Amino acid sequence: MRRTTEVEHLPPLDFESFLADLMRDHLDYLDHLGFSIIQQAHNLRRIDRFLVEHQVRDLGQWDTRLLLEFTQEERRRVRSATLRLYLDGWRRFTRYLVRRDCLSHNPLEGFPAPRPEPYRPHVFSPAELARFFHFLREQVAQARSPLELYRAWSHYTLYHLLYACGLRVSEALRLRREDYSRERASLYIRPSKFLKDRLIPVPVRVCRNLDRLWTLRQSVEGQSDSDLLLAQLNPLRPFNRRCISARFRTILRTLGIYYEEAEDGHGVRCGTPHLHELRRAFAVHRLLRWYREGADVDAKLPLLATYMGHGFFGHTKTYLTLTRQLLEQADQRFARQFDRLDWIRHDAAIE
Repeated sequence: MRRTTEVEHLPPLDFESFLADLMRDHLDYLDHLGFSIIQQAHNLRRIDRFLVEHQVRDLGQWDTRLLLEFTQEERRRVRSATLRLYLDGWRRFTRYLVRRDCLSHNPLEGFPAPRPEPYRPHVFSPAELARFFHFLREQVAQARSPLELYRAWSHYTLYHLLYACGLRVSEALRLRREDYSRERASLYIRPSKFLKDRLIPVPVRVCRNLDRLWTLRQSVEGQSDSDLLLAQLNPLRPFNRRCISARFRTILRTLGIYYEEAEDGHGVRCGTPHLHELRRAFAVHRLLRWYREGADVDAKLPLLATYMGHGFFGHTKTYLTLTRQLLEQADQRFARQFDRLDWIRHDAAIE
């Protein structure tokens, strides 16, 4: 696999079915196209186990009956959202088999997917984020040594960067010193999802945070050959995503913001706050600000998609969860534009 940044997150590719080699080839193909292969690797592992358990040994059995049996079995084990991911992986792999001339046609096209369960992701409110970042700044103020100060400031800088610039966690952790330009107030985001890179402007506070972080690091570590922009010290090493996610949840619990995923009484699952929701908060709060400024939101949305590194706006829409504040702003804009029914006075049909 080419994309070494994903290797530590990939499940073992220990496929055992008669399609094991083709499954690995399929993942390698997707990887070279720039797709994230982590989810598809999980999908194929489950499909591989199913084929082994049911003693499927040739593609002559690869039909809708087999998929129906898989669906009925998995429906008892997992939620519909997970089952949809499995079925999507099954379809993608089948299309790959057709392209490789292993199958003459795709017998699974048109197979109905289970209806998704209603789900509402958590969107941090500005007040919640203000409490979160205030807590981090208090930890900075309480630091008793240069190393403690650096650690506290590095965590504040990292979490603030994720929110202020809407970065993916992997993008932030891969930043190098040469990717940050103080003169241009910009960050170069190296190729990540879909192998897309971008150069983005960053807010003044982000620049100040990064400048102070580098000053603190030099005072603790001195000159270093490492080019990591965000790093842990003693010893110097990259941030671990699992650790910063766990720290994030711990802080949210301390502040009373964290809760487990649960239903709201109306059959809607409410998602738990997690690290990637800082990126969602960036998108939603940016949209809310545009509404309040009276901006042409339709013209702004392509800019948001580009800034966030999306190939097309459909990916950006998944982040724009409707909140009460957004609904209020949209309602006010609609009222200003259409609540004046002046046309009634001039409509001969109702006189």
